[in-house]
Amino acid sequence: MDKIYTVLMVLAALILIYILWCFIEPFILDMDRAVLKRSPADDPSADKIIIRKLPMVTDGISGQPDLRFFFFSDTHAEWCPVTSKRLCNAIRKAHSSTPLDAVIFGGDIVTYPHNIRRGYKYMSDVSNCCKELGIPFYGITGNHDHGFDDNSSAPEFFSLDNTEIALTSHKDGTTVKLAGLTDSGRKNRIWYSRTPCKGSDPVILAVHDPDAFIHLDADARPDFMLSGHLHGGQMKFPFRIEFCVLRRSDKLPNMGAVQGVYNISGTSVFISRGLGCGILPFRFLSLPEATVVEIHL
Repeated sequence: MDKIYTVLMVLAALILIYILWCFIEPFILDMDRAVLKRSPADDPSADKIIIRKLPMVTDGISGQPDLRFFFFSDTHAEWCPVTSKRLCNAIRKAHSSTPLDAVIFGGDIVTYPHNIRRGYKYMSDVSNCCKELGIPFYGITGNHDHGFDDNSSAPEFFSLDNTEIALTSHKDGTTVKLAGLTDSGRKNRIWYSRTPCKGSDPVILAVHDPDAFIHLDADARPDFMLSGHLHGGQMKFPFRIEFCVLRRSDKLPNMGAVQGVYNISGTSVFISRGLGCGILPFRFLSLPEATVVEIHL
């Protein structure tokens, strides 16, 4: 009986530690660096999506990148213990070492529309930081951002939704297109088969849900893609239950692309774990993340 009691006490202690850590982890900001190298495009006639996991910093790449971004996503401001002040300090630190070409937000300001003012305040703080440093601030729409009724205030970033801007490589002056696709929301979702880009310049696509890649025509796939949405699973379970059972509709995660850097059918892709927590205010083995993304053409 004493052994059973001891086992139960140990199990109870482990469960308590697990619950406490799930509350603590959302407060820990992981500042990452991702280096994306342009890859040869796969055969555009191939229908199969091929996913190759890559290290965050690829071996053999050195020197000045063509472009350098600060990327963050999924603030979900209702439960985002990573405050705008902490995020702005991270932006300042990243910019002080080597100047940033832009700060890019990957969508999902809040989870619920009635909290949008709180989310706009967060974005306003980041915008003011970017203005202070002279850095452009761009963003795209996430699935939770679609169809807000309250437009009395707006996020103070330049929207990349279904548009493009031209940037210039620091190495050789090559023109690079930074483009975005809007997210139409969780219901009656619209997927796009083409990006807004025209011409043959290299393309960096910001899109909230990485599954958008699957729906692009093979000859319209970008050279680079920046995404969020998946929260790295947010709560990691054995046997990938978080995707196999809870998020079965997400295609790329169930094919192996959840967080980090990948080569997906010739496109260099970074998928962020995001900052906040969607719906449930917990994280487990999926730290909040903001990332310096270096692009090498």
